Amino acid sequence: MAADEAEARAVLGVGPRDGADAIREAHRRLLSGVHPDRGGSVELARRINAARDRLLKG
Repeated sequence: MAADEAEARAVLGVGPRDGADAIREAHRRLLSGVHPDRGGSVELARRINAARDRLLKG
């Protein structure tokens, strides 16, 4: 597992054996708590989105 992938999995809190469904669920769960439209952090939302993109497209 590449360092970028390991970091992305750590951001989302998913393991190396978790698949696309688990990644999408973790993304939704995390983003709902930090979304900028709900007063959350733009930077955290960016990191969560980038982690999802890295794992699903990588």
